[in-house]
Amino acid sequence: HPQVMEAMLPYFRDIFGNPQSLHDFGEEARGAIEEARGQVADLIGARREEIIFTSCGTESDNMALKGVALAHQKKGKHIITSQIEHHAIMHSARTLEKWGFDVTYLSVDGCGFVDPQDVEKAITKETILVSITHASNEIGTIEPIAEIGKITREKRGLFSHRCCSDRRTNSCGCKRAGR
Repeated sequence: HPQVMEAMLPYFRDIFGNPQSLHDFGEEARGAIEEARGQVADLIGARREEIIFTSCGTESDNMALKGVALAHQKKGKHIITSQIEHHAIMHSARTLEKWGFDVTYLSVDGCGFVDPQDVEKAITKETILVSITHASNEIGTIEPIAEIGKITREKRGLFSHRCCSDRRTNSCGCKRAGR
């Protein structure tokens, strides 16, 4: 997109320091990253410290699923996702199964929607995470994440919703996910 290119040009040409460095180039780059962190947090209704930049959605999915699973495995080893998830979620879920986690893959209706009641029925005392893609880049469904998130939190589980493909719907965000 031309506006993105224009906004990024200064960082390609002039502000290209390592943000971890103590020199001026690094500090300027770090300042730009922190400004972007605040903008993203405001955009999705999160706190600055909740924003972690990764190289891509796949890396984010891996970090979210595997990180939550490993950090919370003493509470339980059950994860819920759907049968139509992005391949990054599916690969992480299959890896977690190899590591001894139990994964429930929810079916979807004829239009590709996860039924929130199916999520509720699948949650057990061992469930630590429900992960559902918000907007499918393949079939275009926009899942009812507010309802799924509310159900998950009421049952004391964690909820992850992949939002890589839904920025154009203007419906991604922590508050819209029932937080």
